[in-house]
Amino acid sequence: MKTRKDVIQLVKKWRVAPRIEMHKRTLTAVLKAHAETQKTKMASEQPNIGRIIMKSRITKLAVASVVIIIGIFLLFGNGQETLYAQVVKAFEQARSIHVVINEYRDRHWFNEQEIWYDREEGIHEEERFKDKTQIRIDNKQYEWRYTVGDKLVAQVSSYRDPDEWAKNLYEWLRFNPERDPSGDKVIDGASCDMYALSIPDTDEKVSVWVNEKNRVLEFENIEQRSGQEIRAVATIEYDIEIDKSLFLPDFDSNVEIVGPRELIEEQFPLDTAIFKRENLGFIFAVHEFDFGSGYKYIVCSNRLTEKTRNEISNGHPWTYYGGFTLFARYDEFGTIEQPILLARMKHDGISIAWYILVPGGSKAKQAAGCDVEVRVNMANQLEEKLKAEGLPISDKFRLNIAPGESKEKSLSLREIATQLYSLGEKFDPIVHSFALTKIVTEPDGNKVLSWKKPGIQMSEKEFLKDIENRVEYYQNLN
Repeated sequence: MKTRKDVIQLVKKWRVAPRIEMHKRTLTAVLKAHAETQKTKMASEQPNIGRIIMKSRITKLAVASVVIIIGIFLLFGNGQETLYAQVVKAFEQARSIHVVINEYRDRHWFNEQEIWYDREEGIHEEERFKDKTQIRIDNKQYEWRYTVGDKLVAQVSSYRDPDEWAKNLYEWLRFNPERDPSGDKVIDGASCDMYALSIPDTDEKVSVWVNEKNRVLEFENIEQRSGQEIRAVATIEYDIEIDKSLFLPDFDSNVEIVGPRELIEEQFPLDTAIFKRENLGFIFAVHEFDFGSGYKYIVCSNRLTEKTRNEISNGHPWTYYGGFTLFARYDEFGTIEQPILLARMKHDGISIAWYILVPGGSKAKQAAGCDVEVRVNMANQLEEKLKAEGLPISDKFRLNIAPGESKEKSLSLREIATQLYSLGEKFDPIVHSFALTKIVTEPDGNKVLSWKKPGIQMSEKEFLKDIENRVEYYQNLN
């Protein structure tokens, strides 16, 4: 039986990542005890469990939303590798695969995700959101990520083996789903055995069909979401002819090809930072500190030092090395200032976060400048390095910036929302993650901080309204 710690550690290693809203749903179902820490009151920050999943974003485009659900839940069985080994062996004989995910919701079928894999050429992935299509191409030399129609294309050297990536699609079969002959069926003329799993304490059901050649041809996930049944079906074809041009970059002349980390460092440079502090392999910095009407606006970053990058075994651009969170400080009147997290961006050892600071109630004295607590945590290779050296893997310190150290310009909430929304639309397709925050109310009445993709899962108008509601909530506290 896998422990919760085992589950978390394995999930961190997976090269899969579902959509933003899937992170919370899947992990909450499995790690119920830990999920309680994610439920927060208005404007507190939700522990970033979903983003700890090293967000390779590989199968965020493709079958991840289904595979990660199956994989996590099956971890609670004593796994046997017999079926998995047979399926992987069959996959290794295939020269190509084509995966399509369709989702039924709101009485309509939607073509959500698609992936083409060619053993010689590489991988082409597409994910479709209403009027947007995000694409990732890996031809074993370079990887490109972009949104169709956008002018920015991210390019990095290929950092993973496409063959091993494709094999990970079947990783969940290690944990031996139950055979269910009642669901056997014929798919494309082939008789297929069905394996099934009902997720404990949820309405979710997962089914997978394997043919006599030990090839997975279809899997299905059924769940209840927002009062309706959502059905996701993934189909897999093998040894098909794939257009080779899918694996070649074909961009307009006005497209700008960029390195994501270099672009982030250019927009958030250390040499112009208002505040800098180095500790445990990271440099924490404040890039902007502005004043509004009854609130303050602060932009912070945390990034690996060059020395640390050279010392650790660097993973890939989506590796999570650790992060930071701003917390309120307290005095005899209560909270001095309450940080409200608006957005967060992560990529290749850099984390950027945008906050608004408001007084923690009408009786609280707001600091003249900035007076909050910063907590920093480390993960993966950096955490292992620090442990080996007998050093702590987390730290906290007081961030106290006097008014004179800031530019003291006045920003409206609308200006902040517009600025962040525009930045998110620019960076989201090309970085590890860029997510805006929104407070949602769960059926049990708990307020939960959720993560939303700009331009896809939340409009600028909704984002502004949510910011205004959170600021007003704290300003009206007694």
